[in-house]
Order: sequence, then C-alpha cells, then structure tokens
Amino acid sequence: MLHEWHWSLESPRGTVALVHGAGEHCGRYAHVAQWLNASGYAVLGQDLPGLGRSPGPRGHIDRFDDYLPAVDAMLDRLDALYPSVPRFLYGHSMGGLIVVRWLQHRPESPERRLSGIVLTSPCLDLSLAIPPALLRLGAALERVWPTLSQSNRIPPDAVSRSPEVRQGYASDPLVQHRVTVRWAMELQRAMAAARVGQAAFPVPALVLQAGEDRLVSPAATRAFVERMDKANAEYREFPGCYHELHNEPERDEVLTAITAFMDRSLALHARV
Repeated sequence: MLHEWHWSLESPRGTVALVHGAGEHCGRYAHVAQWLNASGYAVLGQDLPGLGRSPGPRGHIDRFDDYLPAVDAMLDRLDALYPSVPRFLYGHSMGGLIVVRWLQHRPESPERRLSGIVLTSPCLDLSLAIPPALLRLGAALERVWPTLSQSNRIPPDAVSRSPEVRQGYASDPLVQHRVTVRWAMELQRAMAAARVGQAAFPVPALVLQAGEDRLVSPAATRAFVERMDKANAEYREFPGCYHELHNEPERDEVLTAITAFMDRSLALHARV
C-alpha cells in the first residue's frame, strides 16, 4: 500500500487529493495542507510508488500510467472518509502531468467526481531540451538495462529561491535524487502524449506557472492552456518565481489564489 498523509478536518467544506512531484513526497506539502485546512479543506496525499515512504523500486516505474491508479485510490479514500463532500485534485510538477494524463484516460465524465483541478508548474515539457543523441542513447539503454540508475538532474537551487527550502530539499532523506533509464524515457513519452491529448476538461481548472521555471517549460504550459476550455480554465503566471510556487517567497499569494479558486468552484457548484 502507498504511504498516506492525511490532514483531516471534522466537517470540511471540501477535500483535496494531493499529487506530488518527481523525486519527492507529500510531507513536503505540510504547510500547504495546513493552509488549506485553515480554509476548510481536508487534504489527503499518498507518496507515489517508489518515492517517499511508499514501496517500490526507488525512482523507477515500468509505465508512466502505473502512477494513475494512485489518483483513483486517493479519490476513493476521500469518498470513504468524507462522503458527499466536494473533491478537488491538486497536482504539482510531475503530479500535474499525472493529473493531466489521468483526466485524458478517464472518458467516464470526471466532473461527476471532481469540483475542480489545480495544476502548479505542470511537467508538460522540460525547460532544457534533451539532445537527440542522449535520447537515442536512453532508448538503447532502456532495451538492455532499464533499471540503470542515474541522477534526476534536479539541482536544489532550481527548486526555489529560498535558501531554507533548497537546504531542506538537499538534506531530506525521503527525497529521491536518482531515477532509472526506464523512468526517464517513460516521462518523455508521457509529456509528449499529454501535449497532444485532450485539454478541454469538463471540470473547472486553475493552472499556475512559475515564470522563471528552470525545470519545466513555461512555454509548454502556456501552449496547453491555450487549448483548454477558456470558460472553464484560469491561468496565472508568477514572474520571477522558480519551480515550486508553494515554496517561493510569494507562496502566500499562490496559496491564496488556490483557495480563492476552490471557494469560487464550490459557490458555482452550490448554484447548479
């Protein structure tokens, strides 16, 4: 079973399923969950397979789609814990890519289960393109040694402008700094599929992007948002901010935007 993080409330206005990013774990979102709790939202997260305190080969996945059942499991768990309470899905970075791929794989009208989705710096493409020769090498290695481990190339100084966040990220024993060749190639395939797949989702969506993102491509996020349903999607970019918007000096502004979006979605839901 995946390791669960639950920031509970007795009678929440809404609930949030949290999907974390590459190499990390839900414990790094405790301050986000506490902010959401203060606004009346219970939060549930599960460390993804092979990450944090969850079982599985470290930094490895056979298929990117193997992450998607974790989203189903969290929503089912929220259904059991808080029956009939509105649900939101919040994905950061690779977690944002997982949310997008989950929606693209679910033709059974996800609006019946969700009151809204939040994507922060979604990993739809990398900020620095991987040279074609390196991709060819990865494809060759994948065939003969898919579990070969390598650095995930996420430097702490690209995560946030905050020295405390950088130090915490570098020293956190639960952060996984290595990935396998298969994982890296599956990420490439998932990003490519997400960029050309469905983008007009039948649920309200808030997309927030770091303007100075050194890990994922702001241009790819903007291009994806351009294909979303304009009546159903909100987009905001934070100039000067690094990848982890929720860990930037402007984090109160970011978290306020998220809770305001959720509040608006609940008000809209109440009128329907």
